[in-house]
Amino acid sequence: MPSGTRSARALLRDGDTILFIDRKARQYLRTVHAGRSLNVRGARFAADELIGLPEGSVLRSSLGEYLQIFRPTYAQLIPNLPREAQVIYPKDVGTILVWGDIHPGAHVVEVGVGPGATTIALLRAVGPTGEVVTYEIRDTFAAMARENVTRFYGDAPHWRLVSGDAYEGIHERDVDRFVVDVPEPWRVVPHAAGALRPGGVFVGFIPTVLQMQQLVAALRDGGFAAIEAMESLQRFWHVTDRSVRPEHRMVAHSGFLVVARRLAPPRTPHADDVPTDAPRTTPTFAE
Repeated sequence: MPSGTRSARALLRDGDTILFIDRKARQYLRTVHAGRSLNVRGARFAADELIGLPEGSVLRSSLGEYLQIFRPTYAQLIPNLPREAQVIYPKDVGTILVWGDIHPGAHVVEVGVGPGATTIALLRAVGPTGEVVTYEIRDTFAAMARENVTRFYGDAPHWRLVSGDAYEGIHERDVDRFVVDVPEPWRVVPHAAGALRPGGVFVGFIPTVLQMQQLVAALRDGGFAAIEAMESLQRFWHVTDRSVRPEHRMVAHSGFLVVARRLAPPRTPHADDVPTDAPRTTPTFAE
């Protein structure tokens, strides 16, 4: 890509969502609309003066405070995302993408949309050659997620939002990946088993130990193997010229992730493949 094109993309444009960061690292998400003004901590900025500025500019507010402006990264976007449901933390979304092996071109079913933060990550990971189908039963969550995906991701022709109860069934077949974030994920396991291709990956996000235990039991009984349960803990560090120490607070337990692989269904050998003196049994598959 020519360097001129990269430079042009660094300039703020009308309609951009931008992040203001103050000297205490507090973040404020705003959207730039030509002809309007933005209010940040009591200071007003004319949008027309922001449009055309490069990312990383430092502005002095009318109150004398200096603020940095950037387009938000995904990790910066999540905690500032408008929401009516609990959002999955960036550390957990990253684990879902890696352990779930979400790759370009994958066909992914997502159960439970929340505010759409995980959906945005899945859409970015599968790319335009993949597909994400999201099941959500609550209309308010679906509306908020659709608004957030449109605002922070853009047009997504490879995303389909289904208003339906995944506990009752899933219509998709030959799916590559299954990502579940609902209160009773074990009720989705039989439908996931029918939808996932052999070798496909199931990822469940749950907040409590008892939910994790029940989900793992359902996966073991439901045709899944290579089951792993985990949690991610994240600690930031404070680094200055005079001291290096952990931050006083950390992003500790936020939920558990359970990852499993779909087994191929038992195969009955063809009559011509079985010796005449061999017992005709169906092979079993150990976990």
